Amino acid sequence: MFAINLSAPFIPQFFKVQLEQLFPYCDVVIGNESEAAAWASAAGLPDKDNIPAIARSIATLPKLNPSRQRTVIITQGPESTVVVSAADPDKPKIFAVDRLEDQQIVDTNGAGDAFAGGFLGALVSGKSVDEAVLAGHKMGAMCVQLVSTLQTLYLQRLTASCRSVPSILGQKSPCCR
Repeated sequence: MFAINLSAPFIPQFFKVQLEQLFPYCDVVIGNESEAAAWASAAGLPDKDNIPAIARSIATLPKLNPSRQRTVIITQGPESTVVVSAADPDKPKIFAVDRLEDQQIVDTNGAGDAFAGGFLGALVSGKSVDEAVLAGHKMGAMCVQLVSTLQTLYLQRLTASCRSVPSILGQKSPCCR
């Protein structure tokens, strides 16, 4: 299985030709609504807001390996996730997202990557696309409830600072046990 994550709106915006060279090999394409709109604009699609139509346009692009139909997944943050398969491109599947309360959302950095990891992990473990979307939703929801990138950086710095304390004080620091 070969999968690609559109990663950021500037990728389809500035690297459309390169994406077109990769898409024939892609079994799974994952993106969010901003990345989908950027692809629609770069590809000259008439409606940058019609997520199912954008997903269909990617799903039906030429593919070199016909034994596996391409599946396109477009997330939309707290809104529904759209899945279009080249096997049935005119029947997009819409998956509702279990909304979190505003106070539960701490940091949205990495939520799309968490979704992609959960989705792909479930898919390669033999789960259906539907089950994989739900796994992606769960991973994305867990991610936004943490100060992901910043928390990791903070903890790394805290640990590094903490480890220098024993040499300064001549004793073992309680935070480094």
